[in-house]
Amino acid sequence: MRVLVTGAGGFIGRRLVTRLVEQGKLADADGTPRAITELLLVDRDAAVLEKLVRETDASIKLTSRAGDLRDTNFVEGLFADDVDSVFHLAATLTLDAERDFDTGWAVNMLLPFRMLEACRRQGARPRFVYASSIAVFGGRLPERVDDWQAQRPQTSYGTAKSITELLINDYSRHGLVDGRSLRLPVVMIRPGQAGGGMHSGAVSDLIGALAREPLAGRAITSPLGWDTRFPVVSAGRVAENLLRLHDVPAECFSEGRAVNQPGLTVSVADIAAALGRVAGSEAAKLLSVAPDSALERVVASWPREFVSEVELDPPLLPDPDFDSILRDHVRA
Repeated sequence: MRVLVTGAGGFIGRRLVTRLVEQGKLADADGTPRAITELLLVDRDAAVLEKLVRETDASIKLTSRAGDLRDTNFVEGLFADDVDSVFHLAATLTLDAERDFDTGWAVNMLLPFRMLEACRRQGARPRFVYASSIAVFGGRLPERVDDWQAQRPQTSYGTAKSITELLINDYSRHGLVDGRSLRLPVVMIRPGQAGGGMHSGAVSDLIGALAREPLAGRAITSPLGWDTRFPVVSAGRVAENLLRLHDVPAECFSEGRAVNQPGLTVSVADIAAALGRVAGSEAAKLLSVAPDSALERVVASWPREFVSEVELDPPLLPDPDFDSILRDHVRA
């Protein structure tokens, strides 16, 4: 099987590539497990791809292609030879998409459309696995959000993700791809900048920093109160569930091809307690709080519980506890 991964050099992409290499096989169009013969790894950063290939111990052929996925010719070149499966992870994140409207739409909506069109022209009905987001939901939400919650995205990022989910549903209905979308809550724990600090001003990065910085021996003050709760998932769990979602039969999906990645609901106090258990009491003491009302309002608009009611075998599971999320980060 020839498998294409976009955003392969990213936070989730690197973990997914590792799991693909470890597993070594995927279900084909008929559901039969087949050996992966080539991983086509795509990212805009050539140096990151070279490092990923160099550090990945694989018997599978690894092919790296660095380029701008906004370039139609570059995208078409990826499908010059038939592709059996696609994992589409490449995206511009929320704040960047808000600040740069044109790039946000080009990457988050027009790119997946071009990828789907390339699959259609290929004519082989590849499996198409898409990393969607909790951002497709917005407005007044119940505490518990399942797969069937009405979508009212409040950002360009979330709107593009919602549109892409609908495109995948329709291309799958027409038999052009066998598509699946996994909606992600806050994915933890993103790597920080050299010397500490958050990657960006994104609230999800801020939440990751509450655990990352104490683990690295650095103090951090949370702008969220001890009792503020939100759904999270580890990058390792996401990589595992992307593979599970790829391999389940199409018959598992009824009303649509998108499912929620079940989240583990935690509070800032839970993060501190887990730090104490995993890294010791001194690490836990490095986390303090000074609540910021504006940020607390943002997080208060999120669902407290993020669940899936689609019956898959094996099921998509949340992380069992925050201790396991910390250990996932340390192992990575």
